[in-house]
Amino acid sequence: MLLKILWNYSILLLCMVGFGGGAVMALALPVFQLFLSWLNYHYGKNWQTVLMLEFHLLISTVLGLYSEGYLYLRYISNDAESILVFQELLKIGTVLVCGMGIITVVLKYFSARRASSV
Repeated sequence: MLLKILWNYSILLLCMVGFGGGAVMALALPVFQLFLSWLNYHYGKNWQTVLMLEFHLLISTVLGLYSEGYLYLRYISNDAESILVFQELLKIGTVLVCGMGIITVVLKYFSARRASSV
């Protein structure tokens, strides 16, 4: 179970290590987030586990995008456009992970419900 939780925090590590890539790095994250969401769905035993794993993915995404923006703005570029870009990327990333989380939890709930009624 610990490994399932830790793989969700790989986004945080990826954002902190690759902050030099700037917004390009953040634009590549949705593919990785989709993959992690699929892993959470596939390896979660029930909908409660998937919900917990998706919550960890949300925390990792928010902290990762915030840290990436902070590090980029502190050490590379501190102009107004960069600040706006990272604010929007944080909003988009949060909404994307919340949406994927809702979808995966609902799918797991209905698949477990269907399996128990058969």
